[in-house]
Amino acid sequence: MERTVGIDEKVPVYKPYLGQEVQDAARDALEVGWLGMGKLSKQFEEAIEARLGLTERRVVSTNSCTEALHIAARLIGLGPGDEVIAPAFTYVAGHQAISRTGAEIVFCDVEPDFLTLDPARVRELITERTKAIVVVDYTGLPARVDELLEIAREHGLRIIEDAAHAFGSSSAGRPVGSFGDLVCFSFGPVKTITTLEGGAVVTPNPEDVQTLHELRHLGINSDTDARYKNQRNWDFDVVRQGYRCHLGSVPSAIGLAQLAMVDEFVKNRQDYCRYYDAALRDVEGVQLFDTDWEGVAPYIYVVRVRDPSRRAALVEHLAERGIASGIHYYGAHQYSFYEDCRRGDLSVTELAAQQVLTLPLHPYMEDGVLDRVVEGVRSFFA
Repeated sequence: MERTVGIDEKVPVYKPYLGQEVQDAARDALEVGWLGMGKLSKQFEEAIEARLGLTERRVVSTNSCTEALHIAARLIGLGPGDEVIAPAFTYVAGHQAISRTGAEIVFCDVEPDFLTLDPARVRELITERTKAIVVVDYTGLPARVDELLEIAREHGLRIIEDAAHAFGSSSAGRPVGSFGDLVCFSFGPVKTITTLEGGAVVTPNPEDVQTLHELRHLGINSDTDARYKNQRNWDFDVVRQGYRCHLGSVPSAIGLAQLAMVDEFVKNRQDYCRYYDAALRDVEGVQLFDTDWEGVAPYIYVVRVRDPSRRAALVEHLAERGIASGIHYYGAHQYSFYEDCRRGDLSVTELAAQQVLTLPLHPYMEDGVLDRVVEGVRSFFA
């Protein structure tokens, strides 16, 4: 395997693995010459189904997780007059996917331990207009989906699980995506596996697949099966408002190559998170997540700076040492576009947004690189 960052180079927050296996897969797909949605798109969907151990549930690939969330929202009929409860503490892509339907976002707080949606706070926000709940699996740590599913059943609601961070993670021994309601994955440029840009919806209802195919491809009712054979069907009808968000053949080929290595990617990330935990546990200035990372496919490694006023200085301190860092996330209720949305108390979100700091995490990091990151954090607080 090729290394990702040498010990004397700048250390990025993210760096996808794009080794020879991936490049060969892309080249082979290009040589076939069928670049749009095709056989490889179907093979990628089936490979994800196999990876998750799915029998009845089905996977529909898309060109991004944002579009996966969007067509999932369209599938359940979200529109003007509906309310959707969602965490403020997440990337705005999920909010944009929902608000694009005309539905209104209701911002909910997260619980303090793992910064995932707080079921107790969800209950407080449900009204007669509530139609769905968006759940986010933060950093790869699964949210309390079972509790939220029970709340949804009590009130006749649907759940869209934004599992953009959690491909490869498990909850109670069940792979994320193999249980629950609608689950959306990301295979974007910096995710655990990448298709360059890409995503997928997992539906528990096989009868939804045709609708998702139509939503994904311009409302066309009978072209997907032909494209899955690298063919075109010219005799079709347009039966609904649709969008153009399918996954092409070259990205699918890259995804298949990445999927073949996902166990190694996940083990890398778990090992590095445990390394960071062991090295930073006694640093009083930071708070770590209380997990051993078993069953978790970490997308990012996040610490919380206990004194928020020191975070900016820590970012600068690391940058001076050639170490990049990131912030996942600010509260979306603070953005101009969403500032008038209904919300509950967001005190956990607001504190977390001031504290969180993302440290570098990617496949095949050398020990010297990990040590540089650790030394950068420890020297700041020393």
